Amino acid sequence: MPTPLSSNRLVVKRDGSTSAFDVDRIVRSIALALFAARQGDIENTLRYDREHRYGLGEDDFAKALSIGQSVEWASELFFQKGVTPTADELEDLTEKLLAGDGEFATAKAYILYRAKKNEARLNHYPSTGMQDYIFVSRYARYNKECERRETWDEAVDRVQNMHLRRFSDAKDESVAAMIEEAFDAVRRREVLPSMRALQFAGPAIEAHEARIFNCSFTHINRLGAFSETLYLLLCGCGVGFSVQKKHVAELPSFAPRGFEDDLEIEHHTIEDTIEGWSDALAALLVAYVKGFAIEFNYSQLRRRGTPLQTSGGKAPGHFPLKRALWAVEKILEGAAGRRLEPIEAYDIVMHMASAVLAGGVRRSATIALFSADDEKMMQAKTGDWFNTNPQRSASNNSAIFVRGRTTREQFQKLFENQKEFGEPGFFFADNEDYGANPCVEIGLHPVFQVVSRKDVDTLHSLGVTHDDSGRPLKIGSRLHGFQMCNLTTINGALVTTPEDFQKAARAAAIVGTLQAAYTDMPYLGPVTRLISDREALLGVSICGIMDNPDVLLNPEALQEGAAMVRKTNEMLAAKIGIAPAARTTCVKPEGTSSLLLNTGSGIHSRHARRYFRRIQANRIDSVYQYFKQYNPHLCEPSAYGKTDDVITFPIETPPGALLRDEVGAVRFLEMVRLVQENWVIPGTSHALYSPGLYHNVSNTITVKDDEWEEVADFIWENRSRFTGIAMLHATGDKTYVQAPMEAVTTSADILRWNQLEPQIVPWASMHEATDETKIQEVVACAGGQCELNV
Repeated sequence: MPTPLSSNRLVVKRDGSTSAFDVDRIVRSIALALFAARQGDIENTLRYDREHRYGLGEDDFAKALSIGQSVEWASELFFQKGVTPTADELEDLTEKLLAGDGEFATAKAYILYRAKKNEARLNHYPSTGMQDYIFVSRYARYNKECERRETWDEAVDRVQNMHLRRFSDAKDESVAAMIEEAFDAVRRREVLPSMRALQFAGPAIEAHEARIFNCSFTHINRLGAFSETLYLLLCGCGVGFSVQKKHVAELPSFAPRGFEDDLEIEHHTIEDTIEGWSDALAALLVAYVKGFAIEFNYSQLRRRGTPLQTSGGKAPGHFPLKRALWAVEKILEGAAGRRLEPIEAYDIVMHMASAVLAGGVRRSATIALFSADDEKMMQAKTGDWFNTNPQRSASNNSAIFVRGRTTREQFQKLFENQKEFGEPGFFFADNEDYGANPCVEIGLHPVFQVVSRKDVDTLHSLGVTHDDSGRPLKIGSRLHGFQMCNLTTINGALVTTPEDFQKAARAAAIVGTLQAAYTDMPYLGPVTRLISDREALLGVSICGIMDNPDVLLNPEALQEGAAMVRKTNEMLAAKIGIAPAARTTCVKPEGTSSLLLNTGSGIHSRHARRYFRRIQANRIDSVYQYFKQYNPHLCEPSAYGKTDDVITFPIETPPGALLRDEVGAVRFLEMVRLVQENWVIPGTSHALYSPGLYHNVSNTITVKDDEWEEVADFIWENRSRFTGIAMLHATGDKTYVQAPMEAVTTSADILRWNQLEPQIVPWASMHEATDETKIQEVVACAGGQCELNV
């Protein structure tokens, strides 16, 4: 071993300064760890007394001196190379030498000693300002009179007042009192309404009630499904759709295509509305079914950047729609004289979703369900697809596995594919007609089964006289549309007792039941309204389950909460004249909601006891610029975009919350199953129209290399309790620069943490002469990426 001879023996301290290497400090820390390992919780009254060997016997103190000397000799290797080691590096070295000497209990005590020291060095931030930043930047509407964005209370008032107007003629006077009760809980952020309602409540929803819904699903088995899907995406809804072979086979054939010069031409002027965009797609499809050419007139569409008065935001101009229609027409030309293949039907939806994205309305959220034996769909996102078919990035794709008809071999093949490539995923269902929203927490069945003469008479009164195949309606007929669902959220971070949970469940059920009444969606037709009215679905979710696991992973508490949701829904539904919900409870990913509430997302664990939470922001965004005036130390250029910056918020996890490293993959799946069995399934009121269909616990599981086999076995054995699971390879949070979440573990992290004290931003004083809101860009129901994107 080298003899300590270096004259320049310095150590980098945690605050960035340097000090002389001091072997006595290392010996003391080892001695205290030895004492803790030997004596347990007994107080060391000699912890500062070297003369009395820091409370150790002679042999143990000799060992502390020996290991301290070994640390000094090993450190000399740094010094002789001209390297200045950090305090963390010397402590890591000490841990290794303790373990190498067989002192495993002492090494553990030393680790705890380090953690306690680090804890004492960390600043505590009761409020980070992240919640307010998320609200103002993503949900607050522009107040033209005050030339600023609305406050949280003003936004809640806007949503509450919309419901009070809607139900002002309710015969039961208690309805208004229940609305006030529920929205008092929203003001306290104990619950959240549909985030679509928070964005669009008022004239935007009253003009297009579909905007209040987060979730929808349909089968691509009729031409109208394409234009209606586009309409919903433009309204801001997440859309799930099936391109299974059995559904796509029901589409009409396209006429053989003659020479362009020989075709009749129709001219179609596109109206400057979301219906106008959707009608343009419908007109293009009809032209190719009937065999004529079509030319579009885009002159009525507002110029790009024109303010949108009703929904907020800016007009996208005509080009995103024009580009999408060109792409769809190319697909239709290739399908002349035959029916579409599932991959072609899928791409038509994807091109229109890309038009919505390019138009700045929002990042379109979709999920495509396909037949497990469809190789083209299975390979849709392989090879160089991101360059050859970039539109496909607008969806998550999953093969549907019908329980009872799927073999372990079929599942394992897809599981291995998902393990390697991330997609496609798997979707377990009892029926091929069942589906889900993009985040897969809502079970949806977009079929109206005619079960009585009363159903026939109702459809006739609405102008529907034939089924989807053109046959006269009768008992047993099936009609297809969309099924919709709205969402509400319970703030799990504030649920510290079962009584808290009961109160929050009641408030969330009230809000959800009110939202379920908004089914006047004429563009989607009467069948969609009948489907939505018949089951009147709710999606009461819990955000931050792992923040308070003693309550929210308690089976009895969950069951009682689900019972409260059902009871409240049944009572209020009767008062406002809608059907009680068939399914009421779920767990959604809660990506953005968790930022708004400062909780763990959905059922997912907190990242670490303390961690950096990074949020990307456009550098010229007015909200970001105002925030940066008060918090420049939280802002830095983004490593991933030349026009973006990144904000780093210091997040401290509440005591008792479960952390990511404390929950392995299978243990996490056990928790998902527990919540499914005790919260989601008990929230199912009836299965009259959709037997075997439940809502779900949306989840993304992080899998270590040695866990994949056990995970596959567990999912297969419990497939009756799982629908879809997003899976990711476990990686360290320091693998990538500016990771969305990064644990505070090193001395450099501690130094950075202590420099991030957030300053209060006076948002009510932020002046904007014009409406610069971008609320339409907020992601709703964004599929498996919900847990990843910000």
